[in-house]
Formats: sequence, C-alpha cells, structure tokens
Amino acid sequence: MSEGKRVTREEFVNPYTFVQLPKGEPDAGWRAAPAGHGRLAEGRYSGVLEVELTARSPLLLRNVYAGDDGVFPRRSISGFEGPVPYLPGSSLAGAVRSLHETLAGGCLRIFSDNFRPGYRDQVQKRPPGWRLARVDEVDENGRPLRMQLCSQPPVWVESAALHSALGDADSLRTGARVTLLSRGTEVLEREQLEDPNLVRAHGNWVVLLTDAQTRRKSRKNPAGGAKLRGRYFCATGELEDTVRGVVFPEGVWEGFLDAVDDTKDMREFRQKPGREDDKPHWVDVLHPRDKGLLGRRIAARRRVYPDQVVWVLPEVGGETLLTVRDIALSVVWRHVGGVDKAGRRVPEHALACTDSRHLCPSCRVFGSADTEGDGGKGRAEQTAYRGHVRFGDAVPREAYATKQEWLPPMGAPKPGAGQFYLNRDQGSEEKTAVEQHAQPLREWGSEGDGKGPRGLRGRKQYWLTGTPGERPYFRASAAKPTVFHEDVHEPGNQMLTQGQSVRAGSVFTARVHFENLSDADLGGLLCALDPALLLRSYDGEAPQGEGPEYGWAVGGGRPLGFGTVTSRVCVVWLDDASSRYLGEVTPSLDVEEAVAAFRRTASRELKDVWKRQLTKVLRLDWAAPHRVWYPPAGWLPEQGDPLDPKVLSPSFTFWKETAGGRAKDARFPYRQLPSSASPRPEMTVIPQREEEGR
Repeated sequence: MSEGKRVTREEFVNPYTFVQLPKGEPDAGWRAAPAGHGRLAEGRYSGVLEVELTARSPLLLRNVYAGDDGVFPRRSISGFEGPVPYLPGSSLAGAVRSLHETLAGGCLRIFSDNFRPGYRDQVQKRPPGWRLARVDEVDENGRPLRMQLCSQPPVWVESAALHSALGDADSLRTGARVTLLSRGTEVLEREQLEDPNLVRAHGNWVVLLTDAQTRRKSRKNPAGGAKLRGRYFCATGELEDTVRGVVFPEGVWEGFLDAVDDTKDMREFRQKPGREDDKPHWVDVLHPRDKGLLGRRIAARRRVYPDQVVWVLPEVGGETLLTVRDIALSVVWRHVGGVDKAGRRVPEHALACTDSRHLCPSCRVFGSADTEGDGGKGRAEQTAYRGHVRFGDAVPREAYATKQEWLPPMGAPKPGAGQFYLNRDQGSEEKTAVEQHAQPLREWGSEGDGKGPRGLRGRKQYWLTGTPGERPYFRASAAKPTVFHEDVHEPGNQMLTQGQSVRAGSVFTARVHFENLSDADLGGLLCALDPALLLRSYDGEAPQGEGPEYGWAVGGGRPLGFGTVTSRVCVVWLDDASSRYLGEVTPSLDVEEAVAAFRRTASRELKDVWKRQLTKVLRLDWAAPHRVWYPPAGWLPEQGDPLDPKVLSPSFTFWKETAGGRAKDARFPYRQLPSSASPRPEMTVIPQREEEGR
C-alpha cells in the first residue's frame, strides 16, 4: 500500500494514473527493420508459451460479438458440457501488447494525434454580432453549404408562451416557426418576451431549443411563499428572405468539430457504435426541477442538418455570400483548446510507426497496422507488418458461472482535463489564471502553455486490486446489485450499461505461439505476460511468496476494480535454426536468461520508469482499495463502515474548483493528479455542491 501517513476519509485515489513516455531520443537502432517471416534466422527462436491467469478481481468482458454487447463471451470447449466462459485470444493480445508498449517504451499505436479538446464556455453574454441562422443545405459530411440568416439580435421567448402558440410542448422543437407581435422588453441586456398573446404559430421566426440541465430549477415567488418553477427561454430570430452560400475561414469548421466532440451527446452517441448520424436525433428537453417536457432539441453531432438552427458570427458579402467566422449550437457553447493538437504534446519518436522497415520494439514483435494506406498522388499503399506472436483463447479450469453487473457510467477518456492528463507543473500548483474569465490553467491553450504546449502525461494505467470487496463499486452493490441504476443515477441516463462477470479466483490457461524472436524479444514478451519477472528484482530481500504481487488487467470495468489478473508463464517448447532445420539439440535458453536479455536493451530512463512507476502501478493494492474512485460527491468511509452509495455520484464541483480558473468573487487553485511515482497517490475530496449539479 502507498507509503507515508494513513489515508483519511477526506481523501480519494483516482482510478487511473499515467506511466510517463521516455523523453530522451532513443538510441540508434531503437526503430529497426523487423526479422521478417521467410525463415528462422540465426540467433532467433520459435516456440510456444503457456500462461496461467488467475483472476484476482472479477473479470468483465463484453462487446466481443456483434449484438451481444453485455454478454460475457462463451464457446464450446472439449471436456465441458455446453458453451462456457472464456477469454478470447484477441482480448489477451490487446492487453499484452499494451503492457509491452509500456515496458519496452514502444510507440503510441492507439493514439489520435489530431485530437484537440473542446471546453464549455463560461456563462457570460456573447459578444455583439452573433446571430441565429437556419441551415438550408449541407454536403455529404454535414458541413453547411447554404444558410438563411437572422439579421437582427434574437428575442428570448418563454417556453410557456411558445407552448400556448404551438398547442403544446410536443410541438415545440428546434426549427419550429412562429410570429412575434413584439420584441418584448429588455431584461439583463437582452430582449425578452413572456406574453403568450404576442406569439402566433407559423411565420418567419425560427426557434432554437438547447439543453435545460444548467437552467435554474426554481425562482423567487414575488408574492412570497414557496419558490416557483424556474422559467425556460428559447432564442428566436426572424429570417431574412435571402439564402446565401456559406464560406468558413480556415480552421473554423474544424474548430467546431473539435468543440462538439466531447459533448455529452457525442459521448452517448459513441456508446452505441451502430447508430447512424445521417438524420437528426431528437432529444427531449426536460425541466430540471420536475422533468416535465419543455420541447425537443437536435442532439449535437459532428455535422449539422437542413433546417437546424445554429448560432453564427456572420460577415455578409453581397447578396449571395455569407462568411461564417464562428459557429455554435447554443448561446453558452464550447471552444477548442488552443491550436496545438495531441501529436504536438508527446515526443515525436513516440508517435505510431508508419514505415514497416523501421519499427519500434513493440511493433517488431506484435506487428504494425497501416491506418493510412495513402501512397500520395491518389495511390493506395499498404505498409503494414504482420506480427510474430499469436494468442490462443484462454480456456477455463472449470465451467464458471457468470454474474449480471449493473454498471455506473464509464464514458470515454477526457484528455482535456489538464489537471489529470497534462504533465505536472509544480510551479502551477495552487495557482490560477491571471485574468477573470480567462481560460483556466487546466485547458489546453491556456496561459499554462505559455512556455510551449505542456506534454501529455503518458500511458494510462488503472490501479490493480487483489481485494475487490474493498473497492467502492463492490461495497455499494453487494446488498443491491442495481444500486447504481436505481439509486445513484437517473434511470434514463444513457451512459448506464450492464455486463456479465466471472468471479475472482477463476483460472484460465492460454497458449501463445511465437516465431523468429531474439532472446531480448522473447524476454519482453515474457515480461508482458508476467510483469513480476521484471519487477521482482526491485523488491529487495523479501522472502519467496511474501513480497508484493504484480499483475496486469484484461477486459472492461477497470476503473471499478474489475479485470486484475496475476499470471505464471512457462516455455512449452523452443526451437532455434539448428534444432528446426538440422535436428540438433533443443536450445537451452530459459526464462531468466531471456528476461535478462530484454533488460539489457532498456535505456537508463526506461529502467527508471520500471523502478519508480511500474513497481507501484502494476502492484496489487498499492493504492488503498477503499479509496479508489473518480472524484466523489462526498466522503468515502473507512473500511468496515457503511457506505452511502450516493457519495459515489460524480463531483462536478471538484473539476470546477481544481481547474485553475478565476471568477468575479472566487479563485479555484489548480490542483494536479499526483505522479505515479509519488509515494502518496491520494487527492482531497471536494464534495458536490447542490447548486452545481448537472
């Protein structure tokens, strides 16, 4: 367990940490030509390994088969009656390769170097010049070709007045047409209309609806007494007669796509890969107090649709041309994080291999997929390289039963959260942005990047556990498995999912075939299958069987404590060129010799990562298991004390108050995730404030 003082109830441990990328330029030969597949070369080996995996926490696998999203994979295996749970070789291959890249300092094979995050704008009045516009025509990718502009500033109309004019809430949706008989009165520097007698159905005014979750639930009662239901206003604008062709200056449309990518709508869309986006997806807009229907809006996508209403910053050029200098889907929208994309925030040598003649240590062993296929000048060119390792399925020791799991939301990673994903800068800790309403320090492109783009921390790793019963998820769901779906989160939350698990203690065995590997290549593969072979040497003089346990993770649900395995690996058979082609004696290379050969290939910087970071990250229960959770809404109790599941709701307050921003009457000091090398991985809990719920 982590070193130093005892962990207190005011602290939590984030479920993931990062292992840094080697910063120094690799030695010559780090990227080299692979061995090829033509023949077993001199000094290289082929053979079979057998690995026994013991589940130290329940294993959760899903999305293996199309249409069986929440089902643990099963198949018929000799010796069992009927299909039984197993671990597909493809799942093992992905997990082992990922760990090998970490151990060997391989390239970032799964990495979007063009990624740039979007951030929600701070609540403040839009600068003058922004107008509503109706999309008239789009291209095949959903980029606007023609728009119809509202030339005057919008009028904000209360939803009740629109319901009265259109008939009911079912008829109120983005793009609805109305006529306003008045522009209302000025309230808080905007024109606002509340009188239903001044609104008519049909006409040349268009309506825009947006999400209501951040609107006020209630308002003061002028007559005194109980508070009244909060009001919801829609932006409306009167369309010009002219429909104009649209021009976007360089980077504007691309910036919109990056900004929309991390919206809640897009996260939910990516949860269901089969869903198409060629037609608008309508979402109910519900009142935050009583969930009553207010109307319907179009979900945010990486495109727009004909008749969709959007905000634009326009520049009219004659009768037929409209230059759109910015575009947004709501008045409080999003902005992109600077100009530097993810590829600029990692060392250049860490980017994915693209030349099959020059591959990093991991690509030389596991292969290199060509994701571009572009040879230039319109020619297709394939430069992928087939790997030297094949994974068989891991079969169970017995026919294990599966258990249904009702899982809390686990969305896509959010690299835009700079306090966790960007390199630690001790000089920025507890600091804030200089100016009010300036970008908080957590944001890409903020003043935190003043000396150049801050680097990404490295490869994400989840803390492992051998005591899953102490993890908050298992504690909360022990008495009521559906607690996260029924008590902690709203039942309609589309990020809630289900799955199936097999119990801790389950044992699976797989065979791994390899060919044409050097002794160092084989050593790296062995260490990825059983990291204790590499890391045990840092344990000092601990008696056999009493030192720390090291493992790795397979399958899903890792933030919750699923997926930890420990392993034992042995060589089943081994060949070199002499034994294969000449019938000579089988080579005598053993596991320890191969691991030693792999160790000799590592740079001093990489060995430092092994010692200072991986001995913690791959160690079971280095992080106090009862504290491992995303920033919680309340205090996490001590082991053995009752756990109120509602404290496991997310704390949006935490993200706000650690962002390094500055408001009119408040400062929110920048607080960063501890390094994986730190002896103290804990952070301070910041409970959710009621008024900041979403």
